Amino acid sequence: MSETYVCSNCQTTVTRPFQIRSIIRTCDECGQNGRFLHRSLVDSLESLPAEELPDGWESMRLDERFEAALKQGLIQLTRS
Repeated sequence: MSETYVCSNCQTTVTRPFQIRSIIRTCDECGQNGRFLHRSLVDSLESLPAEELPDGWESMRLDERFEAALKQGLIQLTRS
């Protein structure tokens, strides 16, 4: 099993042999230390209706988009 995680800063991907919502690491590509979101979370952000997105959405990092979408009730996390 291999899971994909996406850098919140530059959207470079890494794979890891475990599944959690996010990991914190330094990105090999952009050099920033930050959150890598699980690919499924990134996909859920991309499927949100454009008219419901907050102002400045395009300028937000992925982790900021995720937090904003949670706060506004645009996405919900469920336990599996």
